[in-house]
Amino acid sequence: SGILLVVGTTASIRSKGPVLPSDVRAEYDRIKDPLDYNSDVKPILSDKCFACHGPDKAKQKAGLRLDRAEAAFAVLPENPGKRAIVPRNISASEAVRRILSRDPEEVMPTPASHLTLTAREKAVIIRWIEQGAVYQPHWAFVAPKKAALPDMPGVENPIDRIIYHRLKQQGIAPAPAVTKDLWLRRVSLDLTGLPPTPAETDAFLRDTSANAYARQVERLLNSPHHGERMAADWLDIARFADSHGYTVDRLRDMSPYRDWVIKAFNGNMRYDRFIHEQLAGDLMPNPTRDMLIATAFNRNHAQNMEGGIVEEEFQVEYVADRTNTFGEAFMAMSLGCARCHDHKYDPISQQNYFEVYGFFNNVLEAGQISFNDDIPTPALPLPTPAQEKTLDWLKENISASEKNLQQVKNAAATRADEWIAGGGKPGMVAEWIPAAGLESYHRFDGNLWNATDTSRKGHMEHDWGAKGDIPVFTRGYRDSALQLNGDVYLNMPYTGVFRKAQPFTIGLRVWIASSLKEGVLFHKSDAERLWNFKGYSLSLTEGRIKMIMAHTAPSNAIIRLTKQDLPRDRWIHLTMTWDGSSRADGLNLYADGQPLALETQKDKLYKDILFGKEKEPGLQIGGWYRGSGFTGGKVDDLTVHRRCLTPFEVTVLSGKSSWKDLTTGSSQLPGKASKDILANYYVEAIDTLAQSAAKTLMLWRNRLADSMRQVKEIMVMEEMPVPK
Repeated sequence: SGILLVVGTTASIRSKGPVLPSDVRAEYDRIKDPLDYNSDVKPILSDKCFACHGPDKAKQKAGLRLDRAEAAFAVLPENPGKRAIVPRNISASEAVRRILSRDPEEVMPTPASHLTLTAREKAVIIRWIEQGAVYQPHWAFVAPKKAALPDMPGVENPIDRIIYHRLKQQGIAPAPAVTKDLWLRRVSLDLTGLPPTPAETDAFLRDTSANAYARQVERLLNSPHHGERMAADWLDIARFADSHGYTVDRLRDMSPYRDWVIKAFNGNMRYDRFIHEQLAGDLMPNPTRDMLIATAFNRNHAQNMEGGIVEEEFQVEYVADRTNTFGEAFMAMSLGCARCHDHKYDPISQQNYFEVYGFFNNVLEAGQISFNDDIPTPALPLPTPAQEKTLDWLKENISASEKNLQQVKNAAATRADEWIAGGGKPGMVAEWIPAAGLESYHRFDGNLWNATDTSRKGHMEHDWGAKGDIPVFTRGYRDSALQLNGDVYLNMPYTGVFRKAQPFTIGLRVWIASSLKEGVLFHKSDAERLWNFKGYSLSLTEGRIKMIMAHTAPSNAIIRLTKQDLPRDRWIHLTMTWDGSSRADGLNLYADGQPLALETQKDKLYKDILFGKEKEPGLQIGGWYRGSGFTGGKVDDLTVHRRCLTPFEVTVLSGKSSWKDLTTGSSQLPGKASKDILANYYVEAIDTLAQSAAKTLMLWRNRLADSMRQVKEIMVMEEMPVPK
C-alpha cells in the first residue's frame, strides 16, 4: 500500500513514503514543515500546469481544472475510474503518476508544452497531496494572521528569527553581523533613500546605550524623507508621471497627488483608508480636498492627444488601465489577462474583468485630450491660499452684483409702465428682427454663397460685422440659401466671439435632411476635438440636438441635449440663447419660437470659453475640422445678438409673432399678458440702469474667469450621476 512503481532509477523501498526517483526522493526528504498552498504549491501549478488545466475554459484539456479543489478532487471526465488528486493518498492520485512518468504519451507537462517540472517541484506537489492537498484562496484575499515565531535561541530580533529559520531550512549559514556604520548606512537607505551624514554616523558610533539601534530607526521614521522613500515604490505602482505618455508626450502636473502619497506615509495613514481614498475619495460623504486629490491615483494613466485616434477607443483604454492597475495594486493579481479571455492562472473570468471595469467606467472624460495643455477633465482646481482669498472676494462681489441687478430690474419694471403708456420705442412695430443688441444679420444669396461649389474647397471667409456693416432690414423670402455638403463651411472670423460671462443669442433658419444622423450646424471653436470643444457649438448627435459650452469638454463644460428629434426635410427656425450665468439653465434652445425640453448631461463650467489667442476664432457654419458636417443641410437668416433675447423676441425672430400683435398705443393700453411681455422687454433691452447693472455683473464674472485662468488643476475622479 502506498508504493508506486516508477520507471527509472529509484531509491530503496522504505516503510514510509512512496518509491521515488532518487533526485525527487532527496528533495522530498528535505521537506519537513507543512507546505503552504499559496507560497509553495500554487506558483508551481500556475507556472507549469494552469496553461492546460487552469481557469481558462477555452484552454482546458481533458476537462480538468487544477486551480479549484472541487474540480481537482472530482472524477476525471475522460477517465471515470480515476481522480487527479486524492488528498492524503498519492497512490490513487493520477497527477502523481503522470508527473513521475517517463512515457512521453503520459508525462505531465507534455513535451509539446516545452514545460518541465524540476525534482524539487515534483517533491513539493507529492508532499502537498500527502499532507492533505489543502487549497487556499488567493493570498491577497486571506486576512493576515500573526504567526508563531520560530524558536531560535540567542536571536532576539523577531525578523531575524524568521529569516534565520528559513536559512536553516535551506541549509544556508547567516552572514556575520555588520559594523555599526554599515548597519546605519543600510537602514538609512532603506527608510529614507539617503545615506547618513557624517555627523549622524559619528553620533551613532558614540551611542553605546541598549536602545541605540531603536533610536536610529525612530529618527529615520520621523524624517520627512521617510515618506518620500516609501512613496517612491507606491508611485511606481500608481504609474505616476508628469507627462501624458503618448506621441509628443506633453506635460501635466500630478505633483499634488505625489505630495498626498508622501503625506500619507509620513502621517502613518491606516492602510484601509489609504486604499479607500485613492479608489473612491470622491464618493465619500463630504469629501475633503485631500480625498479628491487622492483619486488622481485612477487618472495617472497615459493620455492621448494624437489627432487621428478614435475617441471611444481611448476612453476604453483609460478604463482598462484603471482596472488593470486596481488588480495589481490592491488585489495582487494581473487582472489585465482576463480582458481578452478567462484568466489562465487565477480564478478571474472575462466576465469578472468587465464587472470590475464597470466600476471605473462612470467618468465623463475625453478619449482625445486637448492640444492646449489644459488638464484633461474631470479636474480639481487647486488655488493657492492667496488665490483662494481673491476668488472668494470675487465671488462675493458677483453675488452682490446679482442681487443688485435683480433689485434694479424690479425697479425697472415699475418704470416700464410709463414706457408702455408712451407707445414704446419708436419704430418698434416695424422691427421684424429685434434690433436691440443685434451684432449681425445675414441672408444668403445662393449665387454668392453656394457651398456645394466644389471648386471652392476648404472654407469660405467673410468679415461680416467686422467693420460696422449695417444689416439690411428687408423682408421677403428667397429661393436660395446656404447649401452645405458636410465638407465646406462658412467661416465668420469676426462674428460671435463671446466670453462665458457675455449673454448672447444665435438664430438661424435650417433645413435638416432626413438622412443626417450627425453633423454640426454652427460652432465657435477651433479644430473642435483637438481642443476638447473649447467655445460653444450646436450639433446633431444621434438624432438629437446637442449644445456645448466648454472650456475643456466634457467635464469643464455645460452640455445639454434635446429630449426629442427635430422635424426633417422642411424649414425650421432654431434659436440658442445664453444668459452668461455659467449654469446649465442659462443655455436654452427654441424651435420655431417654442422652447425645447432639454436634458442636462453636464453642468460645471468654471473656466472661460475663449482660447486667449491673438486672433480668436469666430463663428463657423455647417462644418468643423474633424467631425461630421451639416451634410445635405441648408441655412438662411443667420442672426447674432450680443444679449439674451426674451422669449417673445425669440418668437418674433422666428417669424411666428410680431410686435404688431401687441397694442402699444397710449390711447389703448395692452392687456395684462401683452403688458408683461413689453415690460420684460423694457427691463432686458431698454432700461439704462438695468443694462448698467448687468454690465457690472458681467465685469465681475469676467474678473473671476481671468483669475481662474491662473489656477492649476489636477485630474481626479468624478462619478457621473447617470451611469454609462
